[in-house]
Amino acid sequence: MIKDFELLKRNYAKLIVRRGLNLFKGRTVRIFAELDQPQFVNMVAEECYLAGAKRVHVHWNYGPIERLACERISLKELKTLRPHKKEEIKFDIKNNVNYIFITSEDPYYLKGVDPQRIGLEQLTRRAYFFKAIGGKDRPPFSSVCVPGVKWAKTLFPKLSDEAAVEKLWQLIFKASHVNKKDPFANWDKHIDEIDRHAKWLNNLKIKTLHYTSKNGTDFVVGLLDHYHFRGASHFDFKTRRRYHPNMPSEECFTSPHRLKANGVLCSSKPFAFNGVVIKDARFVFKKGRIIEVSAKQNEKFLKQLINKSDAMHYLGELALVPYSSPINQMGILFLNILYDENACCHFAIGEGFPYAHRGYRFLSRKKLQEKGINFADNHIDFMVGTSDLNIVATTKDGKKVNIFKNGEWAK
Repeated sequence: MIKDFELLKRNYAKLIVRRGLNLFKGRTVRIFAELDQPQFVNMVAEECYLAGAKRVHVHWNYGPIERLACERISLKELKTLRPHKKEEIKFDIKNNVNYIFITSEDPYYLKGVDPQRIGLEQLTRRAYFFKAIGGKDRPPFSSVCVPGVKWAKTLFPKLSDEAAVEKLWQLIFKASHVNKKDPFANWDKHIDEIDRHAKWLNNLKIKTLHYTSKNGTDFVVGLLDHYHFRGASHFDFKTRRRYHPNMPSEECFTSPHRLKANGVLCSSKPFAFNGVVIKDARFVFKKGRIIEVSAKQNEKFLKQLINKSDAMHYLGELALVPYSSPINQMGILFLNILYDENACCHFAIGEGFPYAHRGYRFLSRKKLQEKGINFADNHIDFMVGTSDLNIVATTKDGKKVNIFKNGEWAK
């Protein structure tokens, strides 16, 4: 049994509310969670009220019912957002409602479902949400994980249910820096270091990044003319407070220019999308576009995802994570992208980030796309970090700067 287990869970709940959201007194919070975590959700809701929340709403999800809907509902219905949902979104934006997303259930619950149907309801809601925002910042949110039995048993099939869940809790506590004497000070120190690297990258005025590793990666990617790397901290302009949308977080990230990617990227780790594991993927880019793709496992599925739309042939994200990341040192595939992407350097095809461009709040979606941001219906992360990965920046004044050497920050 984990020593001080209940205290660690309580500290984790506090960290989510007081660092993840950095909850502002008087705000409304929506918690999206799965049915297997009533006790922990209750703990998080309590911490929200202790931090001054005006109201906490909990929205429950159950994987098997979501699968039924995904399989049985017509495509037209899946793409239709009901009026009451539109009004809820408008209310949330107007009142700066904060969101907490808690994932815990079976990572394979959508395995075998037609990839063309997966996530259509969520994508429809998301599209309306960002249209309603009108290019402004979304309200604070935080995405976290807790171990459900099916997820834990998928990762540790030889352990009993109880032992598997406990093992996964241990890893989550470690990844989120909760298993220390002062988890809040430890988290703050960790976040400050990530943000320090982001500031360094922003000051370099980088034009291109050249990735090379022995697994076959030889890739040059161009950044936006007015790029902006983010660390773990985001900024809520309405309350003037920083918050941390991902827990754990190890990355400095931005969106590259959608038309400035050339060469070969090879995935260094398996990556999962809705329970389908893709191994040894290889992407060939020319003038930003994927012109060739292959994989040793689930190649057909990967091609289906990419061919869903023209926009899925372009990059939406590049992220820098040292190979010595605590999550990478754990040596397992979590089958959860929040954890897996924080293991090492990665890219994502599909949706980019408007805030990767300086001054994005004053630019339309069309203008951002013209400046190089990719907009798509999905966002699929894949890891490229290795122990021998080197990344060399060419700055706008022609200087060469080592960013990564042998998988680690060069500075």
